Amino acid sequence: MDLDIKGRVAIVTGGSKGIGLAAAEELGRAGVRLLLSARGEPELTAAVARLHEAGVDAVAHVADAAEPGAADGMYEAAVAAYGQVDMAVCVAGGGHGPLRTFDWRDWIRLYELNVLSAVALAMKCVPAMRERKWGRVVFVGSTAAREADPRWAAYGSSKAALLHAAKSLALAYAKDGVLTNCVHPGLTRTEGIVAGYQAQAERLGSTPEEVERRMLELQPIAAGRVGEAREIADAIAFLCSERASWIAGASLQVDGGTIRVTP
Repeated sequence: MDLDIKGRVAIVTGGSKGIGLAAAEELGRAGVRLLLSARGEPELTAAVARLHEAGVDAVAHVADAAEPGAADGMYEAAVAAYGQVDMAVCVAGGGHGPLRTFDWRDWIRLYELNVLSAVALAMKCVPAMRERKWGRVVFVGSTAAREADPRWAAYGSSKAALLHAAKSLALAYAKDGVLTNCVHPGLTRTEGIVAGYQAQAERLGSTPEEVERRMLELQPIAAGRVGEAREIADAIAFLCSERASWIAGASLQVDGGTIRVTP
């Protein structure tokens, strides 16, 4: 499928690895020019080099997306490199926050990372997108936004807030050609998840493979396996494309059937 976005410009946060890097690679294959942002300079430099090897036009911008002013810096760097920004792909996020260990500062930190970082970048990009009557904003949420779980209450609550923000942006600006949607990955095999498997395996005297198998037994996924980052990236790239020109305010689960309730 031709996504018809060659020459467009995207900012991708959390772009040094995992879903962020996979999204950048998919958009790059479609001819999108990219500014990748992440906190870790070595990993970010390696990610951009990997894109260059694939023939993708990309630049790096080191920033902590959760810091005030980070969105301004990303936007200005992208405009300096490419003249405009057509897409904001907000992947940066993370955390846990069990309810039983409630900590005020931890919850605030997760909301800054998972909600405010995305909304700040979107609102920085929206004015020029409205002027050009074209823009795409994609937030990466989580199935935790749809199903409450006390084990990661802070994380799930923040992702639910992110979904609300995406819907609000869609309602406000879709009429101007700026389409905002939210993708909710299920359990996805990224570097962070694999590191978690390894740590748990060391505690239990097991293997990462066994940890994953037990997780799937305790919390079954209808498809019978965890997801891959490229599968989330495909959905992100589609929502950034001309093929998604009448999709706004959508909550798209890419989870192998993890969420079993409707809607």
